[in-house]
Amino acid sequence: MLHTFVTEPQERLILEIERLREQMVTLGNTYGLLHPEVQHCSRQLDELLLQYYEIRRSR
Repeated sequence: MLHTFVTEPQERLILEIERLREQMVTLGNTYGLLHPEVQHCSRQLDELLLQYYEIRRSR
């Protein structure tokens, strides 16, 4: 089994990604996927995911 070492900044990023994902799902269920708030949340989530992938790639 391969264990992955997760740094504190990565852990914070993972938690924020999960928080935004849950928020986006809730907003999407409430307002519909095309609502501006849902779209904004989706863009924020994309940015965090790109940051996460960049950290993972640079290791």
